[in-house]
Amino acid sequence: MTAEIDVLLPAATGPSGISPEEIKEMAVRASANDAAAFSRLYGLYFPQVFTFVNFRVASREDAEDLTHFVFEKALAAIDRYQPTPAQFSTWLYTIAKNSIIDHYRKRRLPIDGEADPQTAVDPSYEADPEGELLRAERRRTLREALAVITPEQREAIECRFFFELSIQETARVMDKSEGAVKALQFRALEGLQRLLTEAFRT
Repeated sequence: MTAEIDVLLPAATGPSGISPEEIKEMAVRASANDAAAFSRLYGLYFPQVFTFVNFRVASREDAEDLTHFVFEKALAAIDRYQPTPAQFSTWLYTIAKNSIIDHYRKRRLPIDGEADPQTAVDPSYEADPEGELLRAERRRTLREALAVITPEQREAIECRFFFELSIQETARVMDKSEGAVKALQFRALEGLQRLLTEAFRT
């Protein structure tokens, strides 16, 4: 990945130091109405879901509300969660994606029609105003670039980088072959690199 994209795409926000087997075990316990297990999953995945949602809606407040709603829906459906074939992260991504679609449909807007390129200011603004303005500008630049690539390319990027799904998981979510996902990711990154390079030159 090139420097411009490496800077702008979200840093890894998924669970660290926890194996897929441990996540699976927690998800199975949660599906058996283990509140502590679901609470642990909530803590592990909230930052990841929020990062994904925050790039798709108009304001930070909307992102926070919608992220909480995603977990409310997950909790309501957790007893129906099956650990195979979908891993927990894939299952949660699907809920988040559908929740965003519903968010726009309720407002009778096209997907991303409500999104404001001027991303909401982070609460850290008062402590580091210059740093937050730079981060906000980077988020705006990335959001604009993501709006230019094709919807399938964008979904591949969202699955792989925003939600950290594997190639196999992304292929399952998108109903495509792993080779097709790799090709979409390559073309998306190539397109983003071109767009971001042009943006940095202006």
